[in-house]
Amino acid sequence: MTKTLLGEVVSTVAPQCSFDRAAFVLAHMRCGSTALSNILCSRAEISGYGEAHIAYRNRSDLGRLVVNQALRRAWKPGARYVFDKVLHSRHDRDAPQDFFRSRAIFLCRRPERAIASIRGLFQSLGREEYTTDSLAADYYVERVGQLCRLWPLFPSERRLGLTHDALIGATDDCLARVTALLQLEPPLLNAYQGHAASVRGGGGDPLVSARRTKIEAPRREKAPEPLALDPGLVQRANEAYERYVEIIA
Repeated sequence: MTKTLLGEVVSTVAPQCSFDRAAFVLAHMRCGSTALSNILCSRAEISGYGEAHIAYRNRSDLGRLVVNQALRRAWKPGARYVFDKVLHSRHDRDAPQDFFRSRAIFLCRRPERAIASIRGLFQSLGREEYTTDSLAADYYVERVGQLCRLWPLFPSERRLGLTHDALIGATDDCLARVTALLQLEPPLLNAYQGHAASVRGGGGDPLVSARRTKIEAPRREKAPEPLALDPGLVQRANEAYERYVEIIA
């Protein structure tokens, strides 16, 4: 309640608390979003660190975002953009019309590896939300579907769609496109020093990101084990990804 009230106050005085000065990564878990967020938030023009777990319903929620960043020593008062990473539909399902004046970077990974990685993450953390392939796949299908619903609501000049394959395999090209979307100068470089808040408290990737300083493919990536999924759920996951790739093309 205190953060909510403080957020309402901050939203009336902080120039960054306007959706046309907000930048979001809209994605799902385990898709490379932490590395991309770290690159963005390494820039002086972008205030943030990763996932703030804020539901966006009005301008005062941007005030809560600023408060969140300040408490984690990640707020940059002079930054052009205030940043958040949104990985759950409960945080953008009821977004106001003004939300779509922000700049949005969409990101999605192929389902097989994404689902296995989500399940592995939650098993390693000892948490219960997505500890089976079915739970992880249900989340994936729902979230990618939500990304597809959000995409057409942004003006074309304020959105960018990426895949994990492209982010890993054509990193410089992807960063050039993000640079253009955000109108940054000089261009983004594939290098970062992750903020401490991006690897703890649900802010980002607690397993790998802290050991990385740039976007790069794993040196040795094992073939994923077969997923324990109903064939119908496998089909829905594949169709969700194919739909995403189709709409961002």
